[in-house]
Order: sequence, then C-alpha cells, then structure tokens
Amino acid sequence: MYKKIITIFILLSINSGLSAKEFPICNDYYTIGEGEKEQKAEFLEKVLKSEPQNVECMLKLASVYLRTGKISQAFDLIKVAYKLDSKFVKNTKISKILDLALRMSNLREMAQKNKDYKLWNELGDTYFDIGVFKEASYAYENSLEIEPNQEYKKIVLAICYGNMNKYEKASQVLKGILAKQKDNFYANYYYAKLLKNQYDDRKWIEYMKNAKRLLDNNSKAVFSSEQEKNYIKDDINSELSLND
Repeated sequence: MYKKIITIFILLSINSGLSAKEFPICNDYYTIGEGEKEQKAEFLEKVLKSEPQNVECMLKLASVYLRTGKISQAFDLIKVAYKLDSKFVKNTKISKILDLALRMSNLREMAQKNKDYKLWNELGDTYFDIGVFKEASYAYENSLEIEPNQEYKKIVLAICYGNMNKYEKASQVLKGILAKQKDNFYANYYYAKLLKNQYDDRKWIEYMKNAKRLLDNNSKAVFSSEQEKNYIKDDINSELSLND
C-alpha cells in the first residue's frame, strides 16, 4: 500500500564527533559494543542524571536516540546542549542537523503550548517529508485531536500508519473517512491498496475502480504535483489492467 520513503535523513549516520580535549569523557561508554544501543542509552541517561550539564554525554545520547528512532528526544537534547555550550555543539558533526533540531524542537514546544493544530501540521509535514513516520503520526494525531475536520491530514496519518506496519489503525482511519465521504479519492485509492497488499481482500477492486472514476471525472483530489498525479494514475491503470 505504502511506498516506503528513502529518507535523506542524515541523522542516522551521524556520530557526535566530539573532542575529548574540550569536555570530560564518558569513559564507560566506550566499553559498550557498537550494537548495544539500549545499553548505551541507559548508561548515558544515568550519567546525565548525576551530571545534567555534561554536554558531551548529552550529544552522545542524542546520537543514540537518533539511531533508535527517538527523534524528538534527540532534538530536545541537542537544543539543551546548544543552550549550555553553543560553541562546543557547533564544532561537532551533529552540527550538520543543528538548525533542523532547533527548529523542530521549538516548533513542537510552541504547538504544545499554544494547542495550535496548524503548528502540529507543520511539524508533521516536515517529519513526513523526511520519512520519519512515527514522529509525523504523533504530530498529526495531536492536530486532529484539536481540529478533527481535516480529512486530508487523516489520509496522511493513515499513510504514516501504513509505513509503520500499523495496518489496522490505517484501515480504521480510511474506513472512517469513507463512511462520511464515499467519493473521497485518496481514501478510495489508499484503502484499495491496503486491502490488496496487506489483507488480500478482493474488495480492493471496488475501491480502486471508484478511485479511477473519481480521477477520470476530475474529482476534487488535489495533487502536490503533476508527477504525483501521473504516478497515481499509472498505478491505478496498472493495478486494474492486471485484474481484467
């Protein structure tokens, strides 16, 4: 159903690149194997409880969080570290994502404080565009809790769930839309893909034909680009032609 996005997210390949000359070393950190990320996180979290201003350990923990999908927590740590010692942070490899980390951390803080669904959407859209679906889904969930009448954001949330292999949640969202808007193009298209690829349900043909009808009749589907429209159109025709 959902084409996985190959993210350009350089976060996952970043080492902190910290200078041992400028900050105390988290010595025991280096005795933990590279693949033991949970143990590294536990160790660094323990260090920071006793040394809450240890910027070196803070950035190392942020790096571990980035590799384990805890993106928001990583960004928050980077923000705190930057406030404590901006010069030190700028001289590490993690500075490559500093602007993004500060922006996203500040944006989430403002969205939570102001209960602004538009800010949650901005946060979700940015995460979605770089393929971080867990964080995107969290943002869209908060947006929809504040303003439920956002059908397109529900579609995007369903796509996030699909990319996270949460197919039942994706199905519930799409069925909810179709119950109210049976001629919603995107809901028909993505629900058809879900039924075909994840549930092997022949009902997918009915929904795919609905999507084709709506597309051919110039439905109100708004595409982000002509390229997206042509891709979906070709995909619909290809799917249906194989089942004639």
